[in-house]
Amino acid sequence: MNYNNHHLLKKLLAKLRRWPLHPQWFAYRQEVTYYRSLSSQLQGRVLDIGCTNQFLKTYLPQVDYLGLDYYQTAVHWYTTRPQIYGDAQQLPFPENSLDAVLLLDVLEHLPRPEDCFKEIARVLKPSGLFILKVPFLYPIHDAPLDFQRWTQYGLRHLAHQYGFVIRQATPVGKPLETAALLMNIAISKTVLNWLGQKHPLVFLSVVAPVLILGINLLGWLFSRFSPEEEMMPHSYRLVLSKVKSVE
Repeated sequence: MNYNNHHLLKKLLAKLRRWPLHPQWFAYRQEVTYYRSLSSQLQGRVLDIGCTNQFLKTYLPQVDYLGLDYYQTAVHWYTTRPQIYGDAQQLPFPENSLDAVLLLDVLEHLPRPEDCFKEIARVLKPSGLFILKVPFLYPIHDAPLDFQRWTQYGLRHLAHQYGFVIRQATPVGKPLETAALLMNIAISKTVLNWLGQKHPLVFLSVVAPVLILGINLLGWLFSRFSPEEEMMPHSYRLVLSKVKSVE
């Protein structure tokens, strides 16, 4: 598959991301609700680390929004322009200067996540909030800058180590939802590989949309009748507060 075709496919899928035809529907279907919920928790000066195109700014009209991204990824990967170029592991802000920090799907891409936690603790005001979202059962992405995954217990340990208390921790994805998500990503990746390699089995790609839709709907249906279970979420959402200065 050439670049233009791949770009067109990516744009088409982006329009379908909130519909069950999308292979990552379970990852995206509640994202707008989640982003809107942030507005009720945040005020003052808010730093969005890894802001890409600063889309979160539209959901947070009441705050003094600051978008920061790493120069290499912003310029060469995403062709976006943040307000501030910087490194999450060495933030260009003075101590106790921010009311909140957002770190959404970024921590796994940092080679030194402990330094990031230490920096966020340094720049947050004593009453500041730290909003964190990370994948758990999810494929490698943005390679080679994808370094780790955490359980909720690992996140709790990391938070306490750097002077944060977890106010809210939400595993996202029941087992069947996570299984459906991973199966559909695997199907999509296999089809893309077939197309790129002009594989003899490429004709089977015509059934991929039907498979993806069926897997999503079955996963959603059966999950509605299954109990809450934290065994295999696809991601975690956390709200942390700063409780003490970090030496």
